Amino acid sequence: MKTPRLAVLLFAAASLAPAYYHFVHFQSRTGPYTPVHARFDLGALQNKTVPFFISETGPSQMASGDTFNSVITQIRAAAQVWNSVDTAEIKLAFGGLHTAATTMNAPWIEVEFTDELPPGVVAQGGPVTRLDATTGAAGMFVPITKSLLRLPRNLTSRPSFSERFFLTVVHEFGHTLGLQHTWTSSVMSTEITRAATKAKPLGADDVAALSVLYPTPKFGLQTGVITGRVTMTGAGVNMASVVALTPNGQAVSSLTNPDGTYRIEGVPAGLYFIYAHPLPPALAGEPQPVNLELPSDPSGRLLPGAAFDTVFYPGTAGPQQTVTVAAGQPTENINFSVTRRAAVNLHSVQTYSYVGQEPIKPASFVLGKQRDTLVLTGYGATAALPGFNISLASAPETLGVRNYVQGYLAVDVALSPVSSDGQRHMIFNYAGETYVLPSALVMTQKNPPSIQGVQPNADKTLTLSGAALSSATQVWVDGVAAKVRSAQDGQLTVTLPPALPGYRGVLAALNSDGQSSLFVHGDKSPIWTYEASELPQISVSPAALPAGAETMVELTGSGTAFDQWAPALGFASSDITVRQIWVLSATRAVAAVIVSPLAQLGPLNSTITYGLQVSATPAGFQVLPATRAPYLAVSQMPKTNIYPGALVTIPLVNAQPASIIQAIVADRPALVTGYFNGQVTLQIPAGLPLGPAVVRVTVDGAAALPALLQIDPPPPVILSAQSIGGVPLTAANAPRAGDTIQLLVSSLTDGTSQPDPLKIKVSSNGVEHSVQSVTANPQQPGTYIVQFSLSLTSPQLSPLPLVLSVDDRTSIPLPLPFRPAGATSPDSGA
Repeated sequence: MKTPRLAVLLFAAASLAPAYYHFVHFQSRTGPYTPVHARFDLGALQNKTVPFFISETGPSQMASGDTFNSVITQIRAAAQVWNSVDTAEIKLAFGGLHTAATTMNAPWIEVEFTDELPPGVVAQGGPVTRLDATTGAAGMFVPITKSLLRLPRNLTSRPSFSERFFLTVVHEFGHTLGLQHTWTSSVMSTEITRAATKAKPLGADDVAALSVLYPTPKFGLQTGVITGRVTMTGAGVNMASVVALTPNGQAVSSLTNPDGTYRIEGVPAGLYFIYAHPLPPALAGEPQPVNLELPSDPSGRLLPGAAFDTVFYPGTAGPQQTVTVAAGQPTENINFSVTRRAAVNLHSVQTYSYVGQEPIKPASFVLGKQRDTLVLTGYGATAALPGFNISLASAPETLGVRNYVQGYLAVDVALSPVSSDGQRHMIFNYAGETYVLPSALVMTQKNPPSIQGVQPNADKTLTLSGAALSSATQVWVDGVAAKVRSAQDGQLTVTLPPALPGYRGVLAALNSDGQSSLFVHGDKSPIWTYEASELPQISVSPAALPAGAETMVELTGSGTAFDQWAPALGFASSDITVRQIWVLSATRAVAAVIVSPLAQLGPLNSTITYGLQVSATPAGFQVLPATRAPYLAVSQMPKTNIYPGALVTIPLVNAQPASIIQAIVADRPALVTGYFNGQVTLQIPAGLPLGPAVVRVTVDGAAALPALLQIDPPPPVILSAQSIGGVPLTAANAPRAGDTIQLLVSSLTDGTSQPDPLKIKVSSNGVEHSVQSVTANPQQPGTYIVQFSLSLTSPQLSPLPLVLSVDDRTSIPLPLPFRPAGATSPDSGA
């Protein structure tokens, strides 16, 4: 066993406004209580994307070998983590380096480096500017107009490549989006109990928390809801934490309202233990009684209810009975009657194990061993006193607890032959008090990956040798993933992201089980220094646009490989949006840009990122005074499939009703079929190549600003539906939920590529069915057979509307004969 040298650092974590809990306001002090959440207004964001800007001043001190460049790459990668939540509408985008002098009107997030963090606080994040409550499509909410993420100027204790720095930034970005702390060991837990890793940063609770604020249509269909009430002597308990956890999986939770009612949304279907526990007290120096911004009502802040004994549903001291949660359905009346206690003494426990000399948090064990040991410490868990007991929730492993060094316990874990991978949840009992630590221990199939050798190749690739390296391994250079070219026998050959000559990048291998080579190498991770090479140059044209314009700019590179490493562009203002960038070649890309009418006039920074390069040009872009020149407002078009031959209607701003309008698309004349109510309708020329197309319009002979349209293949067409035996489906042999169906589909691809089954979705009224296979139809070249099973939660409709989509291309619905649950077949005699 090793000395627990990291433990003291892990207690130093807080937030600006310290879950799945959100920033909550209630409209009155009396029920019914409907939380009004603070969140960004998606309607005020271009592309439902909130930009974040990093202060150009940067940190004043960094760890050895670190640079501001490497810090920026990790911040960008941390933001990208939240973009991976496919059940949440909101996204984050890097808008570049900014100066304090820039005035912004549209919502935004600022990342700054400061010397003014409170003692013991490693970072802060959260909303700093909010508007009055308003009503949106999903009900009332408080719009966030600005959030702030604050990092220390002195980063010497947290190298940018480290697990600690990365997870801190992911956590603080969660706060900026409207999330508070949770007690489920996910990334939105404080650093003390957090079980997230750089390779697997988000937990189910984090996904649910973000999706509740910004739900996609499928969020409520794919997950379930648990509701109930927590009471003490008949009265509701405010801010009790109610947690649902699977025996070997993650946890999802929420806090109760002032009347004790709660609602946990975003629970994946399955069997759950559910328990209620009191919030731990604030740690030293925290301003609130708990580590949260307390909810409010018109009279002020609402305090948490009294401390109580942790209890499992349906009223037991430990996990004995599971509750079934089904997708798209509520599980109701999961109620708790709790007993008051004087104080919460047992809480905030952290666990870790060792790989060589490196402490790993949370503790991780590899299956196949008979026994292993972890170390833990926490409030009330510092000595193996008589009556102190630790167990695992419904797990085959057994535990033995002993004193380690002062303030720490060693836990010997005896593994079972039936042990499986996944999380283990620890239950602590002492002096009549119970504390549950979700994901206290992680079981894995393999050891963490390691990089033992780095060999450069003549083609400028690198070959990495080590352990637990496979084609599924990601290799990061600082915060940018390299491209894996081949994998065999513990070796990976990768192409590194471009960087300036002499750049020193830290190499890390990340596996999907949540482990990384940082577990093995830590601060001694291998470093690659880039050799001298041609210095890439990238220019933007035009470098000035009028306020209120929507158009395109072109990026031209020299010594670049845009086709392998797409560039990104930002203009240091939330009032200028880069909607999309298309790569045309290794040295050329085009971007669709919108300049708000409210954008600050004058010079702004422009920032281009390309691989590991971050190039900021002071006054690299100019916002000019607004003009009356016409332009195509492509951003205001409804989402639609644009393909050769299609009729497309585009808003045309600043044109007169009697105007003579002509159009050219991709240098080919396009037929203008009408102009009405500020919108021009034109036909995309037949035979146009797929990809971005420049649209040039003249209005009464005057050229409008050019615009960009994405030309896609035609939408797929469902020709017919049949049983797995090839029999056409009719009312007489209508399928039920769970049955396997085959669709005959045309226009599935662009005609030059093979279909990707992972991109093909079959759904009915938002409920996705499970696609099993996609095969070419030998009887009819150019068509495909898509085989899928009807979801068990299919809408109970007959006929059932079937829609097939590939990316943004969606078919016309096919009415499928369907037998709802309880319906009898036509030949049953009913």
